[in-house]
Order: sequence, then structure tokens, then C-alpha cells
Amino acid sequence: MKRRAISGLMAAMLMCTGVMAGGAVNVKADDPTHIVLESLFFGSQPADLAAVEAAINEITIPEINVEVELYPLNFADASSQVSLMISAGDQLDLVVTPTESEFLSLVSKNMLLELDDLYEEYGPDIKESAEAVLGGGYVDNTLYGIPSIEKYGRTFGLMVAKEAVDAVGWDKFEDLTMDELGEFMAKVKEAYPDKTIMQMTGGGANLANFEYFYLTDYLGADAACGAVMGAGLDGNSEIVNVFATEEYKEYCQKMREWYQAGYINQDAATNTDTSQSAVTAGTALGYLLYTELDMVPGQSTANGVDMVALNTRGHYMMQTDVGMQQWCIPYTCEDPEAAMKLLNLMWGNTDLINLIYFGIEGQNYQVLDDGRIDYVEGQNAQTTGYKQWFGLYGDTTKRLTWCDLPADYHDQLLAYNDSIDESNTSAFMGYSFNPQVMKTEYAAVTDVITTYRTALECGSVDPEEVLPQFISALESAGINKIIEENQKELDAWIAENK
Repeated sequence: MKRRAISGLMAAMLMCTGVMAGGAVNVKADDPTHIVLESLFFGSQPADLAAVEAAINEITIPEINVEVELYPLNFADASSQVSLMISAGDQLDLVVTPTESEFLSLVSKNMLLELDDLYEEYGPDIKESAEAVLGGGYVDNTLYGIPSIEKYGRTFGLMVAKEAVDAVGWDKFEDLTMDELGEFMAKVKEAYPDKTIMQMTGGGANLANFEYFYLTDYLGADAACGAVMGAGLDGNSEIVNVFATEEYKEYCQKMREWYQAGYINQDAATNTDTSQSAVTAGTALGYLLYTELDMVPGQSTANGVDMVALNTRGHYMMQTDVGMQQWCIPYTCEDPEAAMKLLNLMWGNTDLINLIYFGIEGQNYQVLDDGRIDYVEGQNAQTTGYKQWFGLYGDTTKRLTWCDLPADYHDQLLAYNDSIDESNTSAFMGYSFNPQVMKTEYAAVTDVITTYRTALECGSVDPEEVLPQFISALESAGINKIIEENQKELDAWIAENK
């Protein structure tokens, strides 16, 4: 990729307002450093991308002498394209990994720079805003990524139509056990015999609902690598095969019971339609989902139905929660210091943050009387020239509040994040197991999980018959070898970080 010449507008911004003797313009001695920033999008490339890029540079050049080029990548192709560009030596100075596996893959391929020293020298705003979640960016006690996390930890539960809650007079909304949730669904089924209460989409997906009811720490990886039940909050650090635990057996039995009672859609294992679409269509009343903060108003807007959250697993922060969305500097970056300065500005400069997310005020969004924002008149999500759909860019807690959220959402978010302490944070924050060290076994175990898990977790098969087959197939594929390696690395990490 060739570096682009600085535009006339950019050059003009480099000039001092004073004029030297003889009419010569006093220009800054150093030209701005050209940094290429990955910019993700869905569907078609945003029409106003160039205009937003120019506006970004009106901030970054005066602030840190960095000229930003937004490099557009479609989300569907981004993972493969990033690896190819780094391998080819194309200029790509800041990349974002929206999944833990992609982050770990880049680390294992030695494609990312170590960031410890750069962070210490050039990351004061990151440190002020994101130090609590920085553990998500470490692999083998080395910092490779800066997590961009809006919500510290997640809350899980049943997202259900308010109409159903009101109809049965239900008044418990926090810390529901599976038995209590079953009691609720029994009442709703009696009132709405023709509707599904827990809609599921299993076709082509790997359902993973066990975590909605049990505190399970996958240590920055996934179930193929084992987990610590209880996230170490009770002092336990034993990694186990989740699928061979009594908790998982009880869970599968309960899901089977609910499936046979008609609470779950009977095509759950093969259904490919979104659960939300079933609620909008009126055939379903709810589905399992994250349930914190913006999720309820967001789902209500998306479904066209007022929704309520029945929380089944409270607010906890795991390594997996903060290890997904990482900003990284490829080892091919020619000026890592400039890249880190730009990254730091994405946490410290509110105008830049909102520009990256929402575009240009008056062109892509408008500020309402109450301070929230909406599309400009005549535009919507499909027709706007720019909007960043991914919550991946810098300090997301400083963004403007969208109009479908409460006016005090920012205060709610800060309170939610401040509620994280040692009592609801995994004891293993900062430890991530990289499955690539057991690549062959990991692939085999993942295939087995894909074969069995969805049917078990939506209740469409009898766990008494199928679960033993699942466990046997996992052991044959090598899950115990992966867990043994994971345990060895975790024990070493614990010894080093006592």
C-alpha cells in the first residue's frame, strides 16, 4: 500500500498563522506521520468516509502531528484481510480484533508488537480510562492489545415481552434460578399456549447457553479448552471439562424438560432465523441474551415490542469479556510511537471519539434538545452516510447517547462499571490460554462440540442418551490433553502473579 500525499487542506493546517519576512510561510518542521487505521463496516462502504477522515485529521494533526487514513474493511472479510496485509507488509498501523480467537491467532503468528513500553510512555489517557480491563490485552504476561470495552462484564438472562410479565403478575427480576425461571415460563405458557417463550437459533451456530446460569470462566479461550467453575472467587483454580460436570448434566436435563413442555421452539436445533424476528412476528415472547443497561431499550426498539429482563446470572467480569475487542499494532508498523499516540487520543479526546462513531454533526447526526442524538431529518440507519456500528473504537464510555437510550445512560454506565470489584471479577484476569499451542487437538475437540452441543443446549435430544456420547467423543478428540496444558500454564501464571 502506498502512502497518500497530504491534501491541500492538511498542508494548510500545518502552517502557522504568522507570515515570515519576505512573505514566506512558517511551516512546522516535521511533516505529520501517516497512520493507517482499520475502519470496519457492514454492507457497502460508508459514503461519507472521506469527509469523516478529513474531519478526524483536523483534530489529530494539531494534537499529535498524525495524519490518519481510515482503511475500510468489510466485517465479514476483515480477519483474513488483516492477516494478509500484515504478511504482505502493506501499511496497516492500528488493527482491531473483535474476537478473542482472532487476537490470539495474531499473537501466535508473531504479527503484533509488544506494547508494554509504548503504553507506559504514550498511554496516559488509556491508563486513566481503561486500566481496569487492561488484563484482557495480556498474553504470557506481555501486553499485545488495548481492550476497548464499554461495559465491564456482562449480565445474562431471559429477555421477554413485558406483556407476558404483566399478564402473569411476575415480580422477581434478579438472580432467578433455573427452577424459578421454569415456574415463570409455566405460568406464561398457560396464558399464551400458542407462543414460544424461549426462542432459540441453533442452525449453523454453536449454542452456548450454559453460561447464562452458571458462573464459568473460560480463561480467555472457550469450552474446548476447559474452564474454572466459579471463576476462582472461591479459591478454586482447577480447570475442568465443563461438559463432564454435574452442573452441565443438570442444565441439559432442565433444557430437555423445557423443550418437551413447549417453552422452547421445537425447531431450535435447525432454526436459522433470529430470535428477535420471532418476537417481532408475534410467534415468540422471549430469548436468552445479555441483559444489562442498554440491552432492554435496544431490544425493545429492534423488536417493536416492550421488553423486560429476567436476570439469571448477575454482573461478573471474566477474561473472555475483556479479551475480545483489542487494539493492536502490527509488527510491520514503521512508527509505533505515532500509532500509540493516536490510540491514546482515541481514549482522551471526546470530539475524536464521537466523530469516529457517529460522523459529522449536522450531516450524519443531530443533537436533540435533551442532549441525546438521532439521525438528521430524512435519514435513518440504512441511508445515513456514516455510522460506526461496532463498539470497538477507544473509550466508548465517552460517546454521545443515542436517542433510544435513557438520557442518563452515561451515568448508568459509569455506575455499572464502578460496581466491578474483587467480589465479581475473575481471579484470573490477565491470563489467556492460547488454543493454538494445541492446534490439532483444539480443532478436533471443536468439531465434536459443534456436533453435539446445540442439540443438548436447546433440549431437542435426551441428555441421558446423548451426553455420555458427547463426553466420550470429547475425550477421544483430546480435550483432556488441552486441559492439562491449560492447567500447567495457569498454575505457572498464578505462581508468577501471587
